[in-house]
Amino acid sequence: MGTASGSIERAAGLARLQSAREPVLRVGVRVGVSSVEIGSASGLVLSDAQTGYSISTVDAGETLRVSREGPGLSASGDQLRDAGTVHVLRVESSGEAPVTIDGSPYRGRFELLAIEDSLVTAVNILPLEEYLRGVVPLEIGPRTREELAAIEAQAVAARTYAVSHLDGHQEMGFDLFGTVEDQVYGGIDAERPESNEAVQATAGRILTYDGLPIRAYYHSTCGGRTAAIDEVLDRPGAPYLQTVSDRAPDGSDWCAISPRYRWTSVWSSDELNGPVRDELARMFGERSGALGPIDGFRVTDHTESGRVLSVAFFGPGSQFVLERLDMRFAVLETDGRILGSTDFDVVSEADGVFEVHGRGFGHGAGMCQWGAIARARAGQTSEEILSTYYPGTRLSRVY
Repeated sequence: MGTASGSIERAAGLARLQSAREPVLRVGVRVGVSSVEIGSASGLVLSDAQTGYSISTVDAGETLRVSREGPGLSASGDQLRDAGTVHVLRVESSGEAPVTIDGSPYRGRFELLAIEDSLVTAVNILPLEEYLRGVVPLEIGPRTREELAAIEAQAVAARTYAVSHLDGHQEMGFDLFGTVEDQVYGGIDAERPESNEAVQATAGRILTYDGLPIRAYYHSTCGGRTAAIDEVLDRPGAPYLQTVSDRAPDGSDWCAISPRYRWTSVWSSDELNGPVRDELARMFGERSGALGPIDGFRVTDHTESGRVLSVAFFGPGSQFVLERLDMRFAVLETDGRILGSTDFDVVSEADGVFEVHGRGFGHGAGMCQWGAIARARAGQTSEEILSTYYPGTRLSRVY
């Protein structure tokens, strides 16, 4: 089960549904930037969000750059030299055309916040279902109608995640990041007909356990078996986030269609003593040179489902042990991405070269997206997919 505080947070999120009404989200689409450029083909209306006072308008097609001025915000552009200094600037379209932020169109309206360190945060305010249109296609990728059940399952998981994270970053002025820190959100440019259809078909439906929204984790590729959440992330366990087999009736794994189903990474001694040592120094709060040389690394513990729980990097007189997600960030692959997963074997340590063979991509907990895609192609419904990867949960309509 989750912690008491986690249950309280998810209960608070459910309470914000306001008696079965669709919630309005606050999404941080630009967080802590020096400035943002706003505009709309319909023109803009600007007001002080704290006082409600109207500030000015911006003509159709014109843009306005908003940055910091002292403790507040200043807006200026070719047409409007000074919109006044405010702490929270409300930005709304004058007509049907959407508001654009740095050239990208978004549904809903915006608030621009003056935050610490002389930076600006742009918060998109819109209904949950409209937010999902810009999330689902980016999280599961471009899909076809043959895979609609997988897209629907993704829509339910993404909606559940959003509901369970309402007020998740209240101290920063929004509910969710529009990035991988929560869910990737691309606004109108990301929308696709198939994912819009899936969002509409599942509208208002989330996964619950004991009456609360679940922690709806998902990942790209499990490699043959998903992981219990506490095996791969520093999170409390949950009955619906246990290890699940992804084996198909023919003996293959459903997610074997994934391009990251199996992978190999190779590191030289120079790489271990370059980027890897630098990252270890950062993680342990040391100067890179103070760590001394790294001779290699070895697996020191496994989880119940066979994934690597911890890895030790060692050298003359020193050893640094990393667990779970930390090890994926410490050892980057040759293309700069983090290690594919924690499900791997060290198969060679010859001549200072370390070769690792891995399975799957992502943390491995919850829904396996490529497994869901294969299951959809085979005719499984979104309900069957969700009940497989989140056992014991209930599909509930909350608005």
